[in-house]
Amino acid sequence: AVMCRRALQAACKMKGATKEKLVDQIDELAEKRIITDNLKELAHAVRWVGNDAAHPNEKEVTKEEAKEILNLTEQFMYVLFVAPTKVKEIKEKHVSD
Repeated sequence: AVMCRRALQAACKMKGATKEKLVDQIDELAEKRIITDNLKELAHAVRWVGNDAAHPNEKEVTKEEAKEILNLTEQFMYVLFVAPTKVKEIKEKHVSD
């Protein structure tokens, strides 16, 4: 869960986030319309669980939660990095202007 949070922060920076804190970086990408509101909420969920894993307190991260956060992180990365390339490839193949 901590590594997912870290990967999320690296992705935010790669997409142009300039704020210092991850919470602000996620919101910044949403404000710039680089990510949708749904992706923003997904990213915050990863951040919350990652924070709990990094800073143990009363909230313990279960194995199931960690698996779900990994799944959500993979989906976030797919939408942010893989899908745009796939769409471009399809567009080049099928759209002739």
